[in-house]
Amino acid sequence: MMQLMRSNDFQHDPLSRCNCSPPYSAENAIAARNDLNLINGTYPFPALSHRSYGAIDAKVTSYKLSQSLSLWAVSGPSTGAHLPPFRWSTSDFNRSLPHRGHPDLFNFQPVLLLLAIPTTD
Repeated sequence: MMQLMRSNDFQHDPLSRCNCSPPYSAENAIAARNDLNLINGTYPFPALSHRSYGAIDAKVTSYKLSQSLSLWAVSGPSTGAHLPPFRWSTSDFNRSLPHRGHPDLFNFQPVLLLLAIPTTD
């Protein structure tokens, strides 16, 4: 489920196609990631274009995990077989957007968050 929630195969996904040049937009994927759109591409409206917008995390739980108020979570834009991790130092947004305190590379693995419920005696 985590792979699905973070998926973005915009160059091959027929649902990511648009009347654009190139003929697709990373905005139209499950985990949008507009920094991957070409800066000089042409798009019918700004939401499909190259911009600092997209999925920034994912959280997944199951019935069993929900019983203990637990979940899997991951921070950062989508990655995968076809996508490089987001890196501030190579991004054209590096100079135009504040990002003090951020790591340079967003390449995190999911972590299991367990809620500790205090017991009363």
